[in-house]
Amino acid sequence: MLKCPGCGAEIQFDHPGKPGFIPYEVYTKRLEEGKEIVCQRCFKLKHYGMLVSEADEDEIMEFIMKAIKKFKHIVYIFDVFDFEGTYRPEIVELLSGANVLYVANKFDTLPKTVSGSQLKEWLKHRIPAKSSEIFITSTKNGFGISKLKKELENLKGSALVLGVTNVGKSSLLKAITNSSATISPYPGTTIGLIEHRLGSLKLFDSPGIVVNDRMIDLFDPECQSKILAKGEVTRKTFKPFPEETIFVGGLCQIKAKMKDSNLRPIFQIFAPENVTFHKTKNQNFLQNYPKHFGKLLFPPCGKMDVEKISFKEEKVVVDINQELSISGLCWINVKRGPVEFTVRVPENVRVYVREALMKPKRKINQNSEN
Repeated sequence: MLKCPGCGAEIQFDHPGKPGFIPYEVYTKRLEEGKEIVCQRCFKLKHYGMLVSEADEDEIMEFIMKAIKKFKHIVYIFDVFDFEGTYRPEIVELLSGANVLYVANKFDTLPKTVSGSQLKEWLKHRIPAKSSEIFITSTKNGFGISKLKKELENLKGSALVLGVTNVGKSSLLKAITNSSATISPYPGTTIGLIEHRLGSLKLFDSPGIVVNDRMIDLFDPECQSKILAKGEVTRKTFKPFPEETIFVGGLCQIKAKMKDSNLRPIFQIFAPENVTFHKTKNQNFLQNYPKHFGKLLFPPCGKMDVEKISFKEEKVVVDINQELSISGLCWINVKRGPVEFTVRVPENVRVYVREALMKPKRKINQNSEN
């Protein structure tokens, strides 16, 4: 069967909206004209930015589990801004016995004060790999692309490219191989395995792994594409009073106080450029915040029925030299602590305390409000 070169799905004429569909008359016309044949989904995605179908999650996971067993070489790509949400230890466990290259993509989204060597050192404490097996890349500015390409050119046979949805797999493969596969910020773009060539190496792009425990996973594909970090992330410094609530978007509420003193905590929140921050102690606002969805509070991108979402509240203590990571949304670097955070998020969204990536440059005076 002919496969769509954009997403890897088998071309079919009977099921509109499903992967691989193309109207038969369009198929025959393009065939007669000798033009490239891509499915309707990829065509609309490529030319109009429209997503017309999504893959079944269980089908994708079953497909990936089978594919992993067939490859000696694995390229595992994750989003360095959302490390906890996209680097999945449960997936890495399945890769034992394979030669794995770990690629920390979207380096350009981190603050410019984070150097490549600093990030590499931080990753070495989190990834079960040698330093030579960890690569830092950015398709936006080309950082690390030639180094990764050179390493891949030394491999023989074939390699499977893995990653959670939205980590930039297809974009990275295009940068390395100059292929013409569909590139999109929408999740689940790749349906089958798409073959790319790099010298004698065959690189097979796989469907994005769906995890459903990141904040971004709660939103529809169009909304997700709007809130993905596309450049250096926004940072904002907060020094809140205990009675104040900080909104990061509309579905994350944070309250903070010093653990062992009456001083006010100081911390920075890092989030993609389109995510909004709002600090308030106004009870009327707190009771009616959903009416600000898509405007003052973004994401969500429009109205969302909060009644259907189950929330949880977690209390965590984060000290200086530590960070609080809210999967698929933001991370918080503590400048004066230890801070007791009360975090309210949807119950599926994971919250982590980690060693700080952003090391403090100077010591905040712990005994003064100045």
